[in-house]
Amino acid sequence: MDFNHSALIIVDMQNDFLHTKGFVPTFSKEIGVPDDTFDLLWKPVPNIKKLADFFHRESRPVVYIYTAWQADYSDVAIPLKKMRGAAQKAGALVEGSWGAQIIDELKPQPGSRLVMKKAYGGFFQTPLDRQLRNLGVKTLFMTGVATNFCVETTGREGVGYGYDVVMVSDATATYTEDGHQASLSVFGSGFGEVMDAEEVIAALSP
Repeated sequence: MDFNHSALIIVDMQNDFLHTKGFVPTFSKEIGVPDDTFDLLWKPVPNIKKLADFFHRESRPVVYIYTAWQADYSDVAIPLKKMRGAAQKAGALVEGSWGAQIIDELKPQPGSRLVMKKAYGGFFQTPLDRQLRNLGVKTLFMTGVATNFCVETTGREGVGYGYDVVMVSDATATYTEDGHQASLSVFGSGFGEVMDAEEVIAALSP
């Protein structure tokens, strides 16, 4: 892997996914998400911040990928199913809304890049690949939520676009520990590498 040309990818660390007043925590029972596991989603926040600070200090790209839709949800590119009614009622993840914003704890620093997505994957019908290629990036370090949904999907898409991809094990999370570990196991066995935050920093340090 070409660690000299790498970027940190931060996926969906948004108020509507993580904040106690956000859509997913508020409507967890209605949309079928375990309401006693949101502490798991917050576990990676310190490591994501540590990595973001490191990448900025080393003048390496930091890219926030976030989900946001039009108010009428006409551009949604995932199967919302039973979530749609609740999402519309709550105005969840609407472009420009508080819920679509990155959580304060990981507020993008000057120089960070933001890419809006409509689907699970950050490459699908977005300018992400073009931006990364223009920056000379060859290796992606994946962080964020949820490990087995948007993070893994973006990582797999990245492999398809020819990038080397690393899942950062303690800088990603999902709603169950079993789901998190299963996603890391599958990804590491056939798509890329799995490292923790300290290993990433050690590998990229001068």
